[in-house]
Amino acid sequence: MIKLNHVSKVYRIGGTKVYALKDASLNVREGEFVGIIGPSGSGKSTMMNIIGCLDTADEGEYFLDGQIVEEYSEKELARIRNKKIGFIFQSFNLIGNLTAEENVELPLIYQKLSKEDRKVRVEDAFEKVGLSDRRRHKPHELSGGQQQRVAIARAIAARPSLFLADEPTGNLDSVTGREIMEIFKELNGEGKTIVLITHDDEVAGQAGRRIRILDGQVSKEEVCSGNQ
Repeated sequence: MIKLNHVSKVYRIGGTKVYALKDASLNVREGEFVGIIGPSGSGKSTMMNIIGCLDTADEGEYFLDGQIVEEYSEKELARIRNKKIGFIFQSFNLIGNLTAEENVELPLIYQKLSKEDRKVRVEDAFEKVGLSDRRRHKPHELSGGQQQRVAIARAIAARPSLFLADEPTGNLDSVTGREIMEIFKELNGEGKTIVLITHDDEVAGQAGRRIRILDGQVSKEEVCSGNQ
């Protein structure tokens, strides 16, 4: 599903080249749960942005479902981001003046789904994250863990095949973080592909495979026993 082939991302600071990614290669199969781990500045978020079609590589190739991403038009990339990929961020990215339900429904309005289809998808998404009783609350009325559940529900409602999660447990206590990871495991059990970015070894260890990034390069890959 995902193949990065000798990918590099270069930034220029003054006259100096700085590699956020350097000759990085990665394969993620459809239905796999992969944790990408590395310290701050290692290049893991840059890798996620490239995988999510939010940024492009300066060198190398990125294949998504067998096609080179650089060959997609901007319109096609926007469609991929809206329908194929579900994004989940550490900061939740919820709209404060909308209810949880309205936050989850909003991307579906942009997809031009009917009101009936939106209703079914929203209800299903809230049921999956166990938050049906809080759907009419606004973000400031919810705990951090509940806000993250809403963010996951928003991604679920779009019915993507790929979930990209950037430090989804970073702002949560350990108990709530484990509950959020259980949701990802359930989604993976349904056949969804999940790529999770983290700095936490314990979190990454709950994936099926852990990939370590250091200084913009893939330094180590290991099979995990946590996703059982």
